[in-house]
Amino acid sequence: MISTHSDRREWRVTATSENSAPPRALGRPCSAWVSKTGAFTLLEIIIALTLVAILVSASLPYLFDSFTASAGDRAAEAITAKAQEIRKEAMESAESRKLILTGSGIKGMNLPSGWRLEVKGMNDSKFHPPLRNQSWGFNSAGICEPLALRLLYKDREILLSFDALTAQPVHEDE
Repeated sequence: MISTHSDRREWRVTATSENSAPPRALGRPCSAWVSKTGAFTLLEIIIALTLVAILVSASLPYLFDSFTASAGDRAAEAITAKAQEIRKEAMESAESRKLILTGSGIKGMNLPSGWRLEVKGMNDSKFHPPLRNQSWGFNSAGICEPLALRLLYKDREILLSFDALTAQPVHEDE
């Protein structure tokens, strides 16, 4: 067992067992490895900071990707909520209502930076950017035009298909 004693700002390492030799590490006495001030060396601090920097730099892409994904999910939820709101207004007022679609979202509600909107109507074979002043209509009974929206950001894609009767998103697993 090793104990340390302090005598007037001096540190000494002593062995407590009578039969044991002084502790050694790599052929040197342990006292050579013990800092007299009890502080970390500059080399130890640099190594620790380097390891932290490597870990942080490795995790940053995943962090930014999660921010981007959550921004797209929030935009999809906002579009769904807006469709429900317009449907409700059309039914309460007994008048048709429309949402104007743009490449950057719905008129009055833009998508997050870098995201874009594509549309696929009932008669369309593929998704395309919304045409100029393209609208999504809801009649007074709350029935909407069958429509699918795709939100795109680099390699991320969110697909929203809406039920024509309820304007609720249709999930592919149903």
